[in-house]
Amino acid sequence: MRWLSDLALGVRLALGGGRTSWVRLALTGAGIGIGVAVLLAASSVTTVLSERDARSSATQEVTAESPPSGQDVLYQAYWNTEYRGDSIDGRFVRASGPGAPVPPGTSRVPGDGEVFLSPALAELLASPEGELLRERFPQEVVGTIGRSGLNAPHDLRFYAGDATVSEEDGTAVVSFGGQLRERSLDPILSLLIVVGVVALLFPVLVFVGISTRLAGSERDRRLAALRLVGAGAQRVRRIAAGESLLGAFVGLAVGVALFLVARQFVERVRLMGLSVFVEDLTPWPPSAVLIGVLVPVLAVVTSIVAMRRTVIEPLGVVRRTKPVQRVLWWRVLPIIIGSGALLTQTGTMGGADGRASEPILIGGIMMLLLSIPLLLPWVVERAVGRLCGGAPSWQLAIRRLQLESGTAARVVGGVAVVLAGGIALQSMLASAETLVVDRRQPEADLSRVQVNLRDATPEVTAETVALLGRSVGVERVHPLQGLAFVRGEDEYGSMNIGTCEVLRAYVALPSCQEGDAFFVVPEEEPNSGFDTPLEPGQRVTVVLDQEQVPSGPRWTIPEFTEVEQGAESGGRHYGLMVTPSLAEGLPLESAYASVLVRVDPAQPDIAEHVRNALAPMTWQVHTSYFGDTGVSQRVEEFQSIRSALLAGSLITLLLAGASLLVLALEQVRERRRPLAVLAASGVPRGALGRSLLWQNAVPLLLALVVGIAVGGTLAALLLKIITQPIVLDWAGIGVLSGTAALMVVVVTLLSLPSLRRATGALGLRSE
Repeated sequence: MRWLSDLALGVRLALGGGRTSWVRLALTGAGIGIGVAVLLAASSVTTVLSERDARSSATQEVTAESPPSGQDVLYQAYWNTEYRGDSIDGRFVRASGPGAPVPPGTSRVPGDGEVFLSPALAELLASPEGELLRERFPQEVVGTIGRSGLNAPHDLRFYAGDATVSEEDGTAVVSFGGQLRERSLDPILSLLIVVGVVALLFPVLVFVGISTRLAGSERDRRLAALRLVGAGAQRVRRIAAGESLLGAFVGLAVGVALFLVARQFVERVRLMGLSVFVEDLTPWPPSAVLIGVLVPVLAVVTSIVAMRRTVIEPLGVVRRTKPVQRVLWWRVLPIIIGSGALLTQTGTMGGADGRASEPILIGGIMMLLLSIPLLLPWVVERAVGRLCGGAPSWQLAIRRLQLESGTAARVVGGVAVVLAGGIALQSMLASAETLVVDRRQPEADLSRVQVNLRDATPEVTAETVALLGRSVGVERVHPLQGLAFVRGEDEYGSMNIGTCEVLRAYVALPSCQEGDAFFVVPEEEPNSGFDTPLEPGQRVTVVLDQEQVPSGPRWTIPEFTEVEQGAESGGRHYGLMVTPSLAEGLPLESAYASVLVRVDPAQPDIAEHVRNALAPMTWQVHTSYFGDTGVSQRVEEFQSIRSALLAGSLITLLLAGASLLVLALEQVRERRRPLAVLAASGVPRGALGRSLLWQNAVPLLLALVVGIAVGGTLAALLLKIITQPIVLDWAGIGVLSGTAALMVVVVTLLSLPSLRRATGALGLRSE
């Protein structure tokens, strides 16, 4: 009961201590609240990913080659298109009967000429920006796709009914709701996430700890008064813990309120292409409980640690004397332990499969980052202890840091952690990009559109060419047919058939006339997948149906001329290219077809006009614009993770700036009487403002040095884990360091109004 009464007394003192106590409580609550809101958002990532996986599994089709007798199925044809850089995907469906499975998020299977749209797609079509897109959706809109059929609020998706989808062309879907697939990321991407999460959340914890130590001197004077009326030293510490608990609980309440308010607007935000549903942004319950327990415990522990060298006596607080010099040996232990842990994982992520131990990785990264706030107080104390002389503003700032450098060092420690994590992330991103983006993307060609036909019958090909000929901005149309062949048992190849004019549109040829053949050598695969080079005179078997054992007609490879793949092919065409006379007698009705369209790049939205011209073909054609940069799934994952980490870095850097601002304002408020005396004695306010700038800049400069050293060490160790050359991103380091320096200037400017009020005549008043 004594504990509870002491804690309650601490709460009463914090609430009834007058204006000063309320200001301290507001500063502490604001500081902790921002940190708690960030932690709650971070703990929601698990829920966001699990909910996305669950919805993705629910929309997964369960197909069957031969549906059970008497069971109605849903025949569907997948189709996707693009509109001004945004991808739109959907299904054209046809139900075989009333019992066919209903697509997730819809109330029924759409009939012929009907369509269900996602809310984002419906909004786009109804807006002036989507006017050009409406031609591709002439169907009657009968509803919107619910959340269960979408991954994100901004998904552009549709389900359209189409009676032309047949059993041969479509996929028979017997149900929706496939097995939940385990999320398996590339090891390099996994390591990026680990580094990013640890580096971004660690400064938040530092800021929460710092916020509980604001206005410590005024609290100590209040506690000295308690000693004067007879309270024991242990009881005084319990009362101080009660004050810290109140600040922690106020911060928790503020953080929860900030999180809940910001959560309501999350669906309107599309950051770097990422968006989430409001319901998905829910903290994982164990993480929320941990945050609720960790913040008060951290507040109490920080308060007790802050008082470890404070002797509270009835006549005052022995706190203003110079503390004992800090020792170094135990502050470097985290660097040694963390480096040793990461060295044990060297080369474990150099292959396709990650063999690294995630707990060791996380522990090693945390140890290295923990060393920064532990090492900085010693570095700042030793550095400022040797400085002397200079301008009055410089002397004022240095003398203040010599008397009390710990708080400033701890606050800028959060900035240094952000910097160190940013250096490691930038170096990792630069190296990971060379591994993930493992194929050179073709250069954009704004004058070419590629059209691939799903059903390449002569009638479909002729209709496609006719529609393209009537499109706006189309200059030439080059249809190309293709057949696959097999040599030996499993060496598959392809040949493209077209006139010389058509072939020249795809590849730069030295010369061409009817009866010529060419072999386009790809830049990245010189053998085009063959174990032995293709040679003229070899007999191959033309593939009529790739799902069956090749049993087509035999064909002899003609004499051909080798040409190198150039920019004209866009990296998409290689292998054999022959003129029509060499393909006489081959079953061209089984050929696949594509059409290369030459367009006028000066025509606005030229790709959209071509796609609109082919809208009557619906799912039977797929259009890709050479001006669009297509990326693989691994590249998309990498870009999404990189975008999320950069957004997190921005938020954390703003949080670090907020911590510096709170510290600067609190220091001005605590020192308002000495500052007013200095101003009354003739010290210019400009000198006082510059002293505030040096007081912020000197610890931050030292923090940058420590952050760059630790961040470079961390980057080198992580690059050894993925067996990549150790190359630091000095440009990124310069940008992060410059941003941190700019932040000091901004914080100083924002604190000048408070300094002006503190140096007024009212600051001399004493009660």
